[in-house]
Amino acid sequence: MFYKTAAIISLLTVIYAPTFISLGRKYLAADSYYSHGFLVPLVSAYLIWTKRKRIKALLPAAQPSKFGLILLASGLFLHIISAALRLNFGSYFSLPLVLAGLGLYLCGKAVFPLLFFPLAFLIFMIPLPNVIIIAISFKMKMLAAQMASGIVSLAGIPITRDGSTIYLPAGSLVVGDPCSGLKSLISLLALGVVFTQFTNASRLKKRILCLSAIPIAMISNVLRIIMLILVAYIYGEKAALGFFHDFTGMLVFVFAFIGLVGAARLLKCQIIKPD
Repeated sequence: MFYKTAAIISLLTVIYAPTFISLGRKYLAADSYYSHGFLVPLVSAYLIWTKRKRIKALLPAAQPSKFGLILLASGLFLHIISAALRLNFGSYFSLPLVLAGLGLYLCGKAVFPLLFFPLAFLIFMIPLPNVIIIAISFKMKMLAAQMASGIVSLAGIPITRDGSTIYLPAGSLVVGDPCSGLKSLISLLALGVVFTQFTNASRLKKRILCLSAIPIAMISNVLRIIMLILVAYIYGEKAALGFFHDFTGMLVFVFAFIGLVGAARLLKCQIIKPD
């Protein structure tokens, strides 16, 4: 089986080489919303590795599933059509389908449930179409600017807002698409989903924990904008848009992670060690 698996994986690597290159460019692009994409396959592989003992125990009796071939063929067909029509999203989406079909065919129905989540997690490495990114980020930046300016106004600081532009007595701040919070939301959703795999809790609590990533990411981003407004008000616009701007971008993820851990404790989700 080893040589058979190696041959199939090598063939798929050649077939998907243009897709991998396209994904790499997406991840490395300036202000990319998917810079975490390189980590997703590594996390997926680690999740499979944590289940290695159970997989090894079930493999000797595993029977290949013909449905896996159907899923594999469907994924390859989607990839070929998407490549011909230059629809990158279709090619991206076909990759988890192909890997799921391959896993189901080689390992059978007894082992596949252990592989399902790690393979499904690969969805987080798939960049959304630009039209969806633009639509979501626009709404998020407008909401973040409205919430941040409203909170700062309550502190008595004289500011006004026009759309996503916040006007201060000595300058202005523009909440652009990169500051919408969408990047942190996507990353935190992925982190929240993985986090549930290492918690001992009911399915309902795990779902709530995953969904809590949405308000946590938004609140963290609003806190960032508030800090930028305060720095711009006290020290000037240049101070807010320099090093501090980039620093708070990293700080968002710290706030978000703390919030996620806090949500897990509030839900009384017990952390468990991998097998």
